[in-house]
Amino acid sequence: MAGRTPIPVSRAMRTIAANLSLARRQQRITLELLAERANLSVPTVRRLLNEGAGTFENFLRVARILGLLQGVEDATDPLNTPIGRARAEQDVPKRVRR
Repeated sequence: MAGRTPIPVSRAMRTIAANLSLARRQQRITLELLAERANLSVPTVRRLLNEGAGTFENFLRVARILGLLQGVEDATDPLNTPIGRARAEQDVPKRVRR
């Protein structure tokens, strides 16, 4: 059961939406063209860029069109964190058994 959206999450949603919107404008891609290339409706893309609201898949579709998808992948790689690197060196099994 989902509760209220935490304030840091709401802030991140707005920031990411603003970043996507800026990237679109910097590349001089119209909202309509972005929606078409992402295979989404204009209202869906508008909501994503204005409010940060939408599905994870739609976010990734838009990020791909704007050339940001690799950055999203890199940002979520646990090996890019000190803890992730330390754990990777310690806990990775040599082999996984059933």
